[in-house]
Amino acid sequence: MSRETERKRVEAEAARKRLVGTVNELGTAVQDAKRRARERAQAAVPYVVGGVGLITVLKVLRRKR
Repeated sequence: MSRETERKRVEAEAARKRLVGTVNELGTAVQDAKRRARERAQAAVPYVVGGVGLITVLKVLRRKR
């Protein structure tokens, strides 16, 4: 193998490793974003249920008048 071929092979291997690292980082970032979105949605559920309940109570009271 010539020096040039060997150098290109080493560069290609390094580029491949960088690409794998970048893909892993992106995958981790996506998983973290999904987890945070799920946590926020779960935290908002009580407020949404309370708001729907309040609207329902107000509509019922309004109809009774």
